[in-house]
Amino acid sequence: MTRTGPGEWDRRRSTTTVALGVAAGLSASAAFSTPFTTGADTVCAIALGLVTVQVAARWRRPALSVAEPPGPARGRDDVRLRWWPWVALVSALVCFELVNFFLGPRVDHPTVSSLYDSAAAWRPFIGACFFGWLCLGAALVRS
Repeated sequence: MTRTGPGEWDRRRSTTTVALGVAAGLSASAAFSTPFTTGADTVCAIALGLVTVQVAARWRRPALSVAEPPGPARGRDDVRLRWWPWVALVSALVCFELVNFFLGPRVDHPTVSSLYDSAAAWRPFIGACFFGWLCLGAALVRS
């Protein structure tokens, strides 16, 4: 277990704040770039480069840990409880997609891809998706 002082927490909090600002800026740049152009590729390359730097920095630095509260030991039940929301979400999306696909025309019963296509014309939606992609990548790196 690694214990850190208040200075370490403040440094990590400020780093997180800066990272969120950079992610927001990159997301705005991605939203206003044309897909599959040099500008869009550059924004993605910068984002991937920053994630690579974060992976390299975390590789050498010990993980920040918090003491676990006393209680029963973790077992297989905890793993099952952790996965059920994801299974439920994916199952609901698959059911939605299949029902709408077989019910009729997409105008009356849009599929997920047709909903995305109509929403992707809206620049803030593209920026939000890019921001979510960056946050998901950062969460995967941290775990």
